[in-house]
Amino acid sequence: MSHTQKNTVFNTVTIPLGDQLTWRWEENMSALLTEFSWEKKDHILTTLRELFSEEWNKKSIKKAPKSLKDELGELTRLSKEQLIFTRSAADETPTLAVIWWPWGHGATYSMRIKVLTTTYSAAELQQAQTSLIAKLLQRITAH
Repeated sequence: MSHTQKNTVFNTVTIPLGDQLTWRWEENMSALLTEFSWEKKDHILTTLRELFSEEWNKKSIKKAPKSLKDELGELTRLSKEQLIFTRSAADETPTLAVIWWPWGHGATYSMRIKVLTTTYSAAELQQAQTSLIAKLLQRITAH
């Protein structure tokens, strides 16, 4: 994917978030990064929830499709307040993930937008959730 194509994809997220955020490229994560103060949190979260079809937290990330967890790797080890927003590839855009990271003191947040090589379907989302429920039922009935 060319630099221009990536910018176009990133713009599908950065433009709706407004021009109050300053973005920079983070080479080691291959992601677009911004840091902001807690006052912007509510607006940004509302916008992300409108833009992304999936929101993962510490508990729900276990239900994510395996391909998504594999590509995100260590990032899926979420703490209590951390979130990952994803949306699967569409006609013109690849799969995207936004990693939402509150800092320990609660006054600052960082957010990364990452283009993923994996893709997943609604069926895979459903299958991952059904698989987890089946595993839980097996454990319950085994005891």
